[in-house]
Amino acid sequence: MIPESEPLELPVLDVSQQLCTSSLSSLAAACKEWGFFLIINHGISKDIYNKICTLSKNLFNLPIETKLKLGPLSPDKTYTPHFIASPFFESLRVSGPDFTDSAQSSLDVLLGENDSEFSEVLQEYGSKMTELSKGVLKLVLTAIGDGIETKYYDSEFKNCHGYLRINNYTAPESLDEEAEGLGMHTDMSCVTIVYQDEIGGLQVRTRDGKWMNIIPSEGTLVVNLGDMLQAWSNERLRSSEHRVVLKKPVNRFSLAFFWCFEDEKVILAPDEVVGEGNTRTYKPFVCSDYLRFRESNEKGRFEKVGFTVKDFAGIGFPM
Repeated sequence: MIPESEPLELPVLDVSQQLCTSSLSSLAAACKEWGFFLIINHGISKDIYNKICTLSKNLFNLPIETKLKLGPLSPDKTYTPHFIASPFFESLRVSGPDFTDSAQSSLDVLLGENDSEFSEVLQEYGSKMTELSKGVLKLVLTAIGDGIETKYYDSEFKNCHGYLRINNYTAPESLDEEAEGLGMHTDMSCVTIVYQDEIGGLQVRTRDGKWMNIIPSEGTLVVNLGDMLQAWSNERLRSSEHRVVLKKPVNRFSLAFFWCFEDEKVILAPDEVVGEGNTRTYKPFVCSDYLRFRESNEKGRFEKVGFTVKDFAGIGFPM
């Protein structure tokens, strides 16, 4: 049985306006302690979320043999079926910057036909999330202080790219107690922005191993920092372990947008970010090497989906 969890109070930031000193201070504290915060007035409407939700459900309701045409053994590998990360989780990946082409390629395989409505709405969502991710990342770097955003955003983050995961959680028909929809993991991104439904279930793990609930709120998006940013910042920013818990016998739906370094990027914290007199905590590593490490180790690990960047490149941790 999964024990009861307490709600987590996170700062709520209005990203439609310049953040004041107090808000930046709250953001810095949240990024250091949790690696999670909330944003409002972000420009992503409920209508576009609902449209993607409705259109995606038609795809998730297809027969499994049809969906597996995009599965792990296919050339495309854009569909993650149940029992890869969790018995209750499946997802479809749509990659940018041409989200239209990525979505349509999957539809061609699944349906054998063109669906301009689906591909166009995903292009709109992906484009908006791309700009939002850039802005959010700049805020996080600004919150670190020391002029880090001004000095390093253009040189270190200008080639980042994004992709969307459309996540569908199918709860057991008989749910007598809570079940893990997706086990404990960290994200491999720099920044992840999640649009979740009102069902909830997202939980963050404290440093001492306690699980805290992130309560859904109308018009609010959840932002969490990923492993790439934790390594690049020499742990001045935290990539927290989190999971999804299914609390009700109904489907849970979410859109997770991942903003990542380019595959060939060598991740190494600049000396100024490490700080004079501080110890460097990560070896330099190529982004794509870490992605392959995670992918080769996380299949079927339902209790813990994968390892973390510390396991891969942490100094003092085995490779």
